[in-house]
Amino acid sequence: MSLTPRQREILDWLRDASELSTDQLADRFQVSTQTIRRDINDLSEQGLVRRLHGGLSLPAGQRNLSFLQRSTAQIERKRRIAHAAIALVPDNATLFLGYGTTVAEFARALPADRPLRVVTNNLDAVHALAEKPAIETWVAGGRLRPGDRDVMGSATLEFIRRFRAHLSICGAGAVDAEGSLFEFHPDEAEFTQVLFANSHVRAVLADSSKFLRDAPCRVATLAQIDHFFTDEEARTVAGADLPALCERAGVTLHIC
Repeated sequence: MSLTPRQREILDWLRDASELSTDQLADRFQVSTQTIRRDINDLSEQGLVRRLHGGLSLPAGQRNLSFLQRSTAQIERKRRIAHAAIALVPDNATLFLGYGTTVAEFARALPADRPLRVVTNNLDAVHALAEKPAIETWVAGGRLRPGDRDVMGSATLEFIRRFRAHLSICGAGAVDAEGSLFEFHPDEAEFTQVLFANSHVRAVLADSSKFLRDAPCRVATLAQIDHFFTDEEARTVAGADLPALCERAGVTLHIC
């Protein structure tokens, strides 16, 4: 998926506003409305926006829930998944923690006296880790996404690439019937890909509500991860034999 820097900024703004006019965009970027229409057409062809008369909006099926909705939805399942994933963590390990509410639950579940190094862009994870002084925490800089309670952007990726982690703990916006992972925004997909590329072991935490959702940005296939944590309901929601998919891909499946 190829996007120009301006198109990425358009998507960032659209995530907060949900709908924008061509004139608004032309004024913000100091370009002609014709240039903006070309951007809108490109984004629409990639399935990232819906064209409107005089502007654009997010496709209805590709709008993620707000952070508040996500933080309260499936909360007990997320906590079970997060606590189960703690078993992967050796002492003195360096961990990458990705964005999202389930990963924040993982940070809350980490034992306060465990000697670890954590690198993250997840502000709720940072808040939880601030109460655990035995854990050395490195916080990525970048563009604040208030609605998602994290930071993103090129500065964030540059920071992450300075580290090599024993283990990355990531969420997923959506999981399809073949087990492939998707996100709602290109920045999110790219961020998780960078975590995976700089980790020895890759774990994904995704409750059953993430299965068969419609998100446009491909992150990875099952074969690109090592551990998959989910709940019992995923066996039926997935519309496929999840244990068989994981076995074929060489992924350890954890049903929590």
